[in-house]
Amino acid sequence: MRFTQGLGRHKIALIVCGAVLCLLVALFGLSVTGIVKIPFLENAVSAVVTPVQGFVTDAYNAIRSGMEERSTIAELNEEIAVLTERNRQLEAQVAQMSELQKENDRLLGLLNVTETTPETDYIAASVVAKEAGGWFSTFTVDKGERDGVKKDDPVLNDSGLIGRVMSVTDSTATVITLIDSRSAVAGMVERTRDNGICHGSLYVYDNDEMLRMNYLPDGSEINTGDRVITSGLDGVYPKGLLIGTVRSISRTTGEDDRYVVLTPAVDFAHIEDVLIMSTEEAE
Repeated sequence: MRFTQGLGRHKIALIVCGAVLCLLVALFGLSVTGIVKIPFLENAVSAVVTPVQGFVTDAYNAIRSGMEERSTIAELNEEIAVLTERNRQLEAQVAQMSELQKENDRLLGLLNVTETTPETDYIAASVVAKEAGGWFSTFTVDKGERDGVKKDDPVLNDSGLIGRVMSVTDSTATVITLIDSRSAVAGMVERTRDNGICHGSLYVYDNDEMLRMNYLPDGSEINTGDRVITSGLDGVYPKGLLIGTVRSISRTTGEDDRYVVLTPAVDFAHIEDVLIMSTEEAE
């Protein structure tokens, strides 16, 4: 009996709570629509809803900010990739233009040589191979017999005399340079007119004395800085081609012992384009 009475009281309580809840919902609806103003209800609802609304708003803003940040980072990465590729292309173009400028300067130098001696025929050639090592002792060019190149033709560039053609094929030629120990050329000190023989000394003495001039007159007054040119007395090289300048003078006496060390006019560590002087066939 008591259990039944307790159950009845619970049902009544649930019915009352439900009725109150329905009433509150109805009042809230009327308040929202503006039909009835209920300040205490609005305040109560606002106290509950506002924190939730603020949390939802903050969460939304955070998510939106994160998405916008990720989008911005992705766009920046894409722009960086584009700019990096563009920079690489520009660097390649600059390198190519620089190489073309260097080649143009070399060819202009060779052109100046041909213009200063218009009575001489020249064959322009480029180096295609060289022996191992840092110096151009011997090297091969891309012009040969079919281009008019012959054995012993002098080879030079805009700096001075390089050497001569040692051997020739149909399409290539091998050049032996002044600094090779097998090379010799009749030279003359331009100021004093003293004659001697310029010998290549690379690999014979040391790399610091690649070119020497021997057999100078005992009484010759040669100074450092004097220019040495070809004398034309060897029958291979025409007169007047620059060989180098006097760098040092030996202290030995006697015509057979005295020599000077020359600084070659040509940079024998960097040779790319040359001129081959075309000579007439011997009768």
